[in-house]
Amino acid sequence: MTDTPHARIAPAESPAVPTHRSSPGRVVAALASRWPTWCGLAATALNLADARDGRSLGFVVYLAALIYLATAVIDRPGMVWVLFGFSVVAVTLLKVFGVDPWPLLIAGAVTVVVLGLTAGLLRQGGLTAAQLPAMLVFGAAAVFALSLSPEAGGALVAAALIGHAVQDVAVWRSGKVVARSMAEFCAVLDFTLGAAILALILVPLGG
Repeated sequence: MTDTPHARIAPAESPAVPTHRSSPGRVVAALASRWPTWCGLAATALNLADARDGRSLGFVVYLAALIYLATAVIDRPGMVWVLFGFSVVAVTLLKVFGVDPWPLLIAGAVTVVVLGLTAGLLRQGGLTAAQLPAMLVFGAAAVFALSLSPEAGGALVAAALIGHAVQDVAVWRSGKVVARSMAEFCAVLDFTLGAAILALILVPLGG
């Protein structure tokens, strides 16, 4: 008499229950992680609400280039938010007291450019060295735009903003020069503000 092996009966598998990872908490966390984007959009709205025309927004790209350069000179990417906060407060106070900020902005840029050259910034190469010519190009565009008509000056400022947004993306991808949060914030602000200026030139309000 031979033994018949007993077949093992595998327990029935319970049907797979789909897991929903997009819970409200995860959505909120994902949105919160993009806080530089939301801040950039808010800054665009604030600047547009206070602008006379596109030329008056040239200080945005001028400050962006100056802050990037200053951060590259001190070689501390995390300090960029401190420099940003100081610059915004300083320009705001000058405007409140009726002082034209442009002479001080130009003097500040000249000082930082000299410091950058003295520190050998150009020898570092890459995006770090690129902040010197970027300051000259974007700064000159913002200042020159003030002498043009509202349409031409606004178009020049818009082009400078969009051009700086391209650099912002490159800086964000590299993780160098400034903190990535600032690069994201600046990219959103520069691009949306530049696009809005162009839209207002092409389709004026009430026109």
